[in-house]
Parts: sequence; structure tokens; C-alpha cells
Amino acid sequence: MEVLLNINDLKYKDLFKKITMSFEEGTVSTISGANNSGKTTLVRILDRRINEDFNINLDGKDYRDYSLEDYSKLVQVVYPNKYYFYKETPTDEIKGKSDNKKKERVLLETLKELEIDKKKIEKLDKFELLWLQILKAIAISDKIVVIDSLDYDMTKLELDEVYDFIKKVAKVFKMSFIMTSLSLEEALNTDKIYIIQDGEVILWGEPRVVLQKDNILNKAGLEVPFMIDLSVKLRDYDLVEDIILDKGRLIDSLWN
Repeated sequence: MEVLLNINDLKYKDLFKKITMSFEEGTVSTISGANNSGKTTLVRILDRRINEDFNINLDGKDYRDYSLEDYSKLVQVVYPNKYYFYKETPTDEIKGKSDNKKKERVLLETLKELEIDKKKIEKLDKFELLWLQILKAIAISDKIVVIDSLDYDMTKLELDEVYDFIKKVAKVFKMSFIMTSLSLEEALNTDKIYIIQDGEVILWGEPRVVLQKDNILNKAGLEVPFMIDLSVKLRDYDLVEDIILDKGRLIDSLWN
């Protein structure tokens, strides 16, 4: 897979000592860490709200070589509860934002499935506003969408619905989604995770593997998902052979 974004040895004030990450097309990634670990600051750097001499490469070029207008067509950032809409309805807000007509059709169809396509934007609830902001970001960006704290004030069912959609979009349109989250449970929905502590990346890789490092994660102030924690303990006692995330499968495995 083609790497769309490289962050190399990023340092910033006393917050980041050495941050290195890469994000590929067609993938969804999580950046996690305890409160005040710098997740939102990193998002603001990618949003170019913080401009310093960072070694960040976007689609084969130094990210500062792009004008802000061109950069916004490659990278869009969604912040919780910060939405900017200029049209009357969600359909009008999405139309004309993308040069990719197939993508636009998918987004407009999604609005219809959500039954918000013809609603007045001022009448949308919080979840519907978040959906619209994500769809708008996907429409504008050709490469990367960054979502800061997707799990902010959302139910598990709502989160799963959003994750299912963005995973499909990532694959079909070869985009990269970067999510920040305090919840390691949600990282299981993604392809890769980076854990930040004390200004550095302390763990990275496939979530099911990384989240088995319970001692390191607990020291970093993060809570290991219950099913991961339980599976690891049962595996240590040779009661199961692998990590099992589904409760029904786990019970069946124990009975067998």
C-alpha cells in the first residue's frame, strides 16, 4: 500500500520528544494516549494550525510546500462539536464538494440512508451533525481525513455505524483515516494503532497485537478492553489458544 503521510522525528516544545508515524492509503488508524498526551496537538499540527519546522511528508512532498488551499484538498480535519456549514440542507452542503462523481454519489446516498438529506441543517441533532461533517470532509479531501476524538459523546452503536462506513470509504477510494481516541476499545475497529506516552510512540502495530501489552498500556494510563484482557488471562492459563473478542465464541471455546 502507498504511504500517504509520514511524520518523522517530530518534536514540539516539551510535549513531543520524537514522534514517528506513517499512514497508508486504504487504511484506518488510531492514535491513542492518556489525557494530555498530545493527541489533539498532533491533530492541530496536521491541520496546519501549528506551523513550525516539522519533518512531515504528504503524498511525496514536504507538507509545507502545499498552499493552504491545496493542502485542504488533501487533508481534512474534523473536531468534535465544531461544525461549519453554509447551505440550507445536507444535500446542498455535499453537492459540488468533490471532483469524484462516484464518491459524491456514495455520500449523497448515505445522506438518504440516514434520512437527513432534505432536513434543515439547523434541525439536525448532534449525531447527525457529526455525520454531515465527516461526509463533507470526505467529499473535500482526496487523500486523508483526520477525526479528533470520534468517540466523544457517542454510543457504541453510533460509533460502530460510523466506523463501518469509513472503513468502506477508505478501501473503495484509497483514502486514509486517522482517528484519535482515549478508548482502546474503538481501536479494534481500525487497521493500526499508535500509543503515545511522555512525548514518544511507545507501541504501534495491529491493534489486536498491541492491546495485549496490558502492563505497558496500564502504565501509560490506558484501559485495556475487557475482552482482550480476559482472553490474554485465559490464554496464559491455556484455556484458549488465541484472542477472542466475541463473548459467544469465547464461551463456546471454554465449553469445548
